[in-house]
Amino acid sequence: MTRTEPGGFLFDYGGTLVEEISFDVRAGNEWLLSRASYRPTNVGIDDVLMRARRIASEVADRRDETHLETPWPTITKLIHDFLGVRFDLPLSELEIGFWKASVRTEPMPGVRLALETFREWGIPLGVVSNTCFSESVIRYELGKHGLAEYFDVVVVSAEYAVRKPNPLLFDTAAARLGELVTQIWFVGDRLDTDIAGAKAAGMTAAWFNRSNTQDPARTADYIFAEWKELVLHTSRIKKRLYV
Repeated sequence: MTRTEPGGFLFDYGGTLVEEISFDVRAGNEWLLSRASYRPTNVGIDDVLMRARRIASEVADRRDETHLETPWPTITKLIHDFLGVRFDLPLSELEIGFWKASVRTEPMPGVRLALETFREWGIPLGVVSNTCFSESVIRYELGKHGLAEYFDVVVVSAEYAVRKPNPLLFDTAAARLGELVTQIWFVGDRLDTDIAGAKAAGMTAAWFNRSNTQDPARTADYIFAEWKELVLHTSRIKKRLYV
């Protein structure tokens, strides 16, 4: 268990700060087709979804193997350029529109109060997310839940090519936060990406483990099931170090 006060916190996004309730690919692609400036008469939503499944199988689903990210605009062009569908709107506008049409999330219970507390203590905060979507999209979703204001930086794999657990993404996020990796506590819900990557980068790793499952390799420095536990643990360390 760590005894070092955090110089900064970096948090995973999905499964840690927010929980994804639904991801409706059909709805997102129907919205995209409705914004097309040109669509061949023989191309419909089923053709788009068939092509999307192939791209997912051959490209997107291999990201965890390669630890390389494929950004949403690239995936979208692989789908729609092949089908002859064209758009006049900027890809950034299409991306946020697709997200709004397809994704629904809820904040984790207790997360906002925890972030408020860490901010009051003057601890820099950031996000590191494995996602094909841009920083602006993730900030938009965090903002819906009143969370975006707490974060100094939001680092997404879509803008850096590499995915967690590659340490390059972790040390880049630490640099943007203005802290040494050894002073960072990383908080995430996955052992294979969040905890393994944080440890490889030299950070203190806190596992958000709501299911109370086991850590067979004992990789995490700290394990908590509720956000208030992390706040209490941090408070105890601060008091211990300054008495």
